[in-house]
Amino acid sequence: MVHSDHHPQNPLTRREASGVIARRAGGLFVASKTLIGGAALVGTGYWLANHTPRSRRDIPPGRTVIDYWEKWTGPEGVAIQLIVDQFNQSQERIWVRRTAVSEIDTKAMVAIGGGDPPDVCGVFSYNIPQYAQAGAVIPLSDFSHQNALYPRGLSTTQSMSPDHYAPAVAKLLSSHGKLIAGVSSIYSLALYYNKEMFRAAGLDPQSPPRTIEELDEYAERLTIKNQNGTIVQAGFLPNLPAWWPYSWPLLFGAKLYDPSTNAAGFDSDQTIRAYQWVRSCARRFGMSATSAFATANDRNYHSAQDPFISGKVAMIAQGPWLANFIGLYNPNLEYAAAPLPVAADLLDPQAPIGMLEADVLVIPRGCRNPQAAYEFIAFTQRQEVQEQLAREHTKSSPLAVCSPAFFAGHRNPYVQVHDAITRSTRVSVLPQTTVWKSYAHLTAGVFDSAWKGSDDVAATCKNVNVRVQAMMDRDSSLQMRRNRVQ
Repeated sequence: MVHSDHHPQNPLTRREASGVIARRAGGLFVASKTLIGGAALVGTGYWLANHTPRSRRDIPPGRTVIDYWEKWTGPEGVAIQLIVDQFNQSQERIWVRRTAVSEIDTKAMVAIGGGDPPDVCGVFSYNIPQYAQAGAVIPLSDFSHQNALYPRGLSTTQSMSPDHYAPAVAKLLSSHGKLIAGVSSIYSLALYYNKEMFRAAGLDPQSPPRTIEELDEYAERLTIKNQNGTIVQAGFLPNLPAWWPYSWPLLFGAKLYDPSTNAAGFDSDQTIRAYQWVRSCARRFGMSATSAFATANDRNYHSAQDPFISGKVAMIAQGPWLANFIGLYNPNLEYAAAPLPVAADLLDPQAPIGMLEADVLVIPRGCRNPQAAYEFIAFTQRQEVQEQLAREHTKSSPLAVCSPAFFAGHRNPYVQVHDAITRSTRVSVLPQTTVWKSYAHLTAGVFDSAWKGSDDVAATCKNVNVRVQAMMDRDSSLQMRRNRVQ
């Protein structure tokens, strides 16, 4: 996020809905060219021999160099570089050169359109429908005979397939029956809570809230204000952070999208009920007070001043990466995690409700070395490699099977909470539609409107549904026309 690479993987930057800077904003690599002319050519041979660019200096001779663009910097960048180094040392034919790139999904499409893309690109799972429809990436399923191309060094004993992944992850990586991408990491949201604050409020730290009603009750008991109404300690506020404005309807049983009918579901009773609850949270604790509290902490997430890490908030909805920052900035914090509370009629501890998103690896169409790119991605999908990366990122494994040692000593002591969500029959993935980025922006407007006390949440939700459905219908119509032309 601001101070590291951890951030919610959704289309809203810092987050455009809430003013939060994207956590994965890495440094943009800019290639510069130097024009050497006239007298400057004197001694050029000596100069070049002794001034080989650093990016090429350590590449062993004879290697096929593939360029890998990735959004991660900081701790996550270090973790993925370890994987790159392992691959480079595992064989003698290919060399992966990783470059940190900000706003990667946009810049990748520009590079693909311009005919000069990297060989591998680390983007977001919500990019897959757009990339697949535009033919911007080569589906991994197209490399079904890759073993014959690299008989000495293919990183897996068989071609990648959806069965290699947990069902929800396989869904995120696929489009129209084809495996489009490999996975680099996944995340789900959980309720992180401060056990010491629970005890101080007379609450059992072994019994986190499981329903929305319990969450409201706990939030009341854990909120502390001073005499002028300013919040000193927040129990729980949905706008801390406001990075996932579309996630709350899921806790009430809503479905944001039906792929079988290409229909939006933002006008459902469950969706309306969710944003009415958001409005009630703001009203209960004061719209001005809660907005001021959120603004004061807007730039503090994932730092020593993070509202949860520093003890200003008792409960927060966050991803598994939070454990990394707790370990870094406040290792003595006494905390725990549990699935996010849901509407009472939906409670089933054996099948938690949650949202799953992923960072993914794709091969851009038009890249120089697609076969070598596939071999690198295949290497990253090995169980031992995926589990290493997940452990470094304090996340759960995306694979269908976890090794017995994966959870032992994991740096996120509550990783199994996230793992249960990943494998739940009731986990949701982001709507797999090419208009998702626009859809997500509109949900942010609904959240903001509800937080400001809108008198007609239902009308706002229905208006957004009409707009989203129009976008999806228009996109579907255009795609049908393209298919006819082809």
